[in-house]
Amino acid sequence: MTTPAPRALLLLMLTAGLAGCAGPAAQTPTVQTPVAQTPAAQTPPSGQALNAQAVSGPFSRWGQTWTASSWKNGDPLFGCTFSPANLTLGSGSDTAVYGWLDSSTCSELKSNRYKSQGNAFGGDIFVPNISGTTSTLFTYLDDGNVWNEIDAEFVPGRGLHPALIYRGSRGGVRYIYQAWVPATAGAWHTFKVDWQSTTITWTLDGRVVFTMIRDSTLGLGAAVVTGSGASMRIPAQAWPTRSQQLIANFWRGSNTGDSVGFLGSYTGGTGNAIWNNLY
Repeated sequence: MTTPAPRALLLLMLTAGLAGCAGPAAQTPTVQTPVAQTPAAQTPPSGQALNAQAVSGPFSRWGQTWTASSWKNGDPLFGCTFSPANLTLGSGSDTAVYGWLDSSTCSELKSNRYKSQGNAFGGDIFVPNISGTTSTLFTYLDDGNVWNEIDAEFVPGRGLHPALIYRGSRGGVRYIYQAWVPATAGAWHTFKVDWQSTTITWTLDGRVVFTMIRDSTLGLGAAVVTGSGASMRIPAQAWPTRSQQLIANFWRGSNTGDSVGFLGSYTGGTGNAIWNNLY
């Protein structure tokens, strides 16, 4: 047997020692495939629809031309200024109009279309649940003397407000004939107001909810008359017979006594009313 040289023996000993100290065999790492993440839903900026178009002058919607209002209503009920900057239009398949409201500004759009006796008006509306506000569609006439309105106003906490307003002369008494119908806020509603020669009928979500009936035997009576039940009679003198402009708006009350009595207290809420398919 040949005896290894001292240097060769040392190398053999080192090799054996290293083999005995070696750890387990290296593991091949598992390659992980990234899991696809669903993007978070996009939230539109305050006061705007997603992919909204800003309003800059007259615009077309639902076969009509509309104009954004820019003014402050002098009626003490109103607590905000209508601003065109608050209106945005949905794009693509979204044909809605979005109207923003905050503590100082609100939204109004006026159609070039006038309604007359024998016509109906209505559409779809999202009513934001913001106390002290109202989201509306109505017809309006003021020739400097006669003032007439037929209103469909949604008030959170109170519901749909069918109303007819009449004033026979400038500075004269303003008569209001009105009712209240339950309607949920924070929800969409489809509504219709059918204006005929002897009746005005409000339909909400496919159901007739209130009817005003022309009565030639009644005098004008009290300045504010609130109906109960499903119908009320209206003096013939107050009955609207002339064409009126179609208008939609979203505004807040001024927190005066009359405003709080009508709308409740406004506490600083913000949000959008949304109109679609108006006619």
